[in-house]
Amino acid sequence: MGWKTKWRWLLLGFCAAFLFTYSFESPSQSAVKVEDPYASENEQDFSGLVITYFALPNGESTLVRLPGGKTMLIDSGSAEDWPVLFERLSERKLTRLDYLVLTNDQPEHVGGYEQLTGKILVENVIVPKLIEQSIVKALPVRSTLKRITVTAPGEFKLSSEVSMQVLLPQEPLFLSPQNNSLVFQLKHGNLRFLFTSGINEQAEERLLQWHPDLLKAEVLKVGDQGSNQGSSQPFLTKVDPQVAIIQTGKNKDSMRDGHSEVLERLGESWAETYITSHDGTITILSNGVDYRVLKAKK
Repeated sequence: MGWKTKWRWLLLGFCAAFLFTYSFESPSQSAVKVEDPYASENEQDFSGLVITYFALPNGESTLVRLPGGKTMLIDSGSAEDWPVLFERLSERKLTRLDYLVLTNDQPEHVGGYEQLTGKILVENVIVPKLIEQSIVKALPVRSTLKRITVTAPGEFKLSSEVSMQVLLPQEPLFLSPQNNSLVFQLKHGNLRFLFTSGINEQAEERLLQWHPDLLKAEVLKVGDQGSNQGSSQPFLTKVDPQVAIIQTGKNKDSMRDGHSEVLERLGESWAETYITSHDGTITILSNGVDYRVLKAKK
């Protein structure tokens, strides 16, 4: 009878090990990634491109999660924005970034750089070649940090599915630094996402002159935090956005009153417009064919 008892104990041990393993592993294994943005309730279970336009008190910062999991942060907000930005990144359990894009040397876009790189591991910094020295002069960019320079016109592959089409800056440079900002499209399948950093109408005119066939985009990040100095009607007509996002930390009422001209022009362009100070953080899920806009009051 001894061998029967021994086998009973072995069988019980095997069952216990199986149940233990299943109880800890099955949740992650059963978490199926969703390809259809309209079948996904949040960014965690979505397998495609995720772009999150953060609502910050002062500046701008946008997080991109590429298909496959690589991450890219576009700008780091102002120094005053850092506590909020760090909270948003921590909510997403981010401890490293594959790419950090610095679009210009202005405080609203890169003021939080030093705090960000002190807390988050950054693998690569992407900067526009023509203003690289002004950015390096303004920021403590470590010489050991891998720096990728991009030029316009040009294309940089971020993953097998997503590329960055660089449109500005392009010689000759403007006297106003914000108009020398990095302007680019993220291309994902049939969809285009245009990022205009801090440019205004002067730079828009140059884009219309040099790259009129490359401006069309389903989603537009409005330039210069929705300033009336930018988003001209000829530019919006050429971009023809379905969705426009204004990243501003200004009071929501003063934003709508003080930027009524831009909102009117966006309305005439039939763009569905979101203002982060009013609508909170905006997240877009894209599978390269369809996209979905999610709002969060943060």
